[in-house]
Amino acid sequence: MSPAVSDSSEPVPTTGPVSFEIPQVVVFRLDEQLHALPIECVQEIQQIVEFTPVPGGSAALVGMIDLRGSVVPAIDLRALLGMPMIDYSLDTPMIFFRTHGRLVALLVDEVDDVVDLPDDCMQPPSNLYDLADRMIGICKLTQGLVIVLDPDRLVPDAAPSSGDVFGMEDAL
Repeated sequence: MSPAVSDSSEPVPTTGPVSFEIPQVVVFRLDEQLHALPIECVQEIQQIVEFTPVPGGSAALVGMIDLRGSVVPAIDLRALLGMPMIDYSLDTPMIFFRTHGRLVALLVDEVDDVVDLPDDCMQPPSNLYDLADRMIGICKLTQGLVIVLDPDRLVPDAAPSSGDVFGMEDAL
């Protein structure tokens, strides 16, 4: 029996647009690559603030921040994605977003804008991308191709049942 061959007139789900209910995203940069998070998970964006280092934490966990009385982990997205590190400056932005009911601060190179996503712009990620398991998809916008990250899969070990992000409970 020969393997099934799909009819070329049918869309192939791994390469065509996919439907997600993400009307807007916050677009930001790491080097020249555009990334985004869904706007509904983003609480606020502010410039870098002083953080308290956490001994024994992951390389991506740069420290903890006191945000109006709440202790928030600060994560360097470059380290999390295995990219070369850069020095922080007073202009380094942090995106505060919710994942699994927790607030996390994400250090990025530059925040671009809040962007409306056109209908059917989202393409599913190819399994060839190292980052595919942390992506919702890729969207082509006027700025270029934007990798839309999944906030619930971006930060490892942030499952609500774990009670611990990056081994922080042992470090506190």
